Amino acid sequence: MKVNFYLKVPNADFETSIFCMFRYDGKEVKVYTDKKILPEYWNKEQQKVRTTKKFPTNPEFNNYLKSIEDLAIQTEYDWKQKHRNLKEIPSLPEQILKDCIKNYINKSTPEKRESNTIKTFWGYYENLLFRMDNGTRINNKTGEPLAAKTIFQFHNVKRHLQDFEAKTKYKIDFDSIDMTFYKGLKDFLTIKKQLKPNTIGKVITNLKVVLNEAFDDEINTNTKFKSSKFKNINAKTETIYLTESEINEMLALDLSYKPSRERVRDIFIIGCYTGLRFSDLTKIKQGNIENDIIEIEQTKTGGTVFVPLRPVAKNLLNKYSNNIPTISNQRFNEYLQEVAKLCNGLQKEITYSEIKGGKKLTITRPKFELVSSHTARRSFATNEYKAGDLTISEIMSITGHKTEKAFYKYIRETPKDSALRVQEKWAKRIETKSHLKAV
Repeated sequence: MKVNFYLKVPNADFETSIFCMFRYDGKEVKVYTDKKILPEYWNKEQQKVRTTKKFPTNPEFNNYLKSIEDLAIQTEYDWKQKHRNLKEIPSLPEQILKDCIKNYINKSTPEKRESNTIKTFWGYYENLLFRMDNGTRINNKTGEPLAAKTIFQFHNVKRHLQDFEAKTKYKIDFDSIDMTFYKGLKDFLTIKKQLKPNTIGKVITNLKVVLNEAFDDEINTNTKFKSSKFKNINAKTETIYLTESEINEMLALDLSYKPSRERVRDIFIIGCYTGLRFSDLTKIKQGNIENDIIEIEQTKTGGTVFVPLRPVAKNLLNKYSNNIPTISNQRFNEYLQEVAKLCNGLQKEITYSEIKGGKKLTITRPKFELVSSHTARRSFATNEYKAGDLTISEIMSITGHKTEKAFYKYIRETPKDSALRVQEKWAKRIETKSHLKAV
């Protein structure tokens, strides 16, 4: 069954009625809802109310329309289940569908409808997103509103789930989220959408956040998502860091003929010496710096970090009067790869494995193609770790990592790098022993 919503008078300058059209088995069944709306608030393509401050009740409005759609689909499903033993299942009679929808519209109060809607998976999810967007759903650890990036991730999960439901016809609700759903979603995201394992893992992680919250709110009583088999997917990704010599080569480039590329190079180098994320780097202003220490609240976590300025970073910041130029992350990465390509040291090829579409691929690319804004943060963490003169705790105080486990994910030391460090330590041990014997 396909359910669509339309306006009675699409181009009206007054509130017009919304009706729903149910299409199934070659039939078209039209039923008017009890809702009216100004066309300017209606999204024709998405067939729902636009997200706008002028229409603050849009989540409840859209939840109501979604509840009608869910009821129609459920009605058809129940009809087929009732007649499943027949050789040929008869089509759902139009009048039964009409009566069911009209009864729901006419006899249930708005309060009851809203209560019942929130008890559905999609109703609960929409309500959760609404609270995230308006800041009333806070971070339980910090007590602060969720970061915009976090909210975006939950909206993204919703889009993936809607795609899965539309393409597979698997009706998502709290009681239908089981291992069959889990395997189907994982296969869909892997094969159909060609997502990488860690992206799929993030979708599942955030979905479990929603399910756990609904469980705590006593809305969801299905605990199958708590099974150890309903697990997140993780795979080691190939991310690089730049060595001190590679950073110095990039810093030595004469980019005065292209000021936009020079600014990107400078911001990247500042990141290599401060360990700040791109979102924090680009909000540095004069007021964030005092006594050669950057004090900044991290966009991702909300925590405050204090970063001592090394001479290179200090000089580059002075070049811009301690006010980092504004640029989008996408444009930044485009320009950064142009700059990285100019470095001889980044022409060497790197071979790595990547899982895509459920298949393990071996890929060989020049190192400059793997450089991105986040490479700066990884370069800082790895180079400081390898230098060995700061404790892990001291490095973490700058990067803002809360656990060593999270910090070590940033270290990009190859087995060969580790072997060379061990070789160097053994040489120093022999030298020390020889010196003691000589004494």
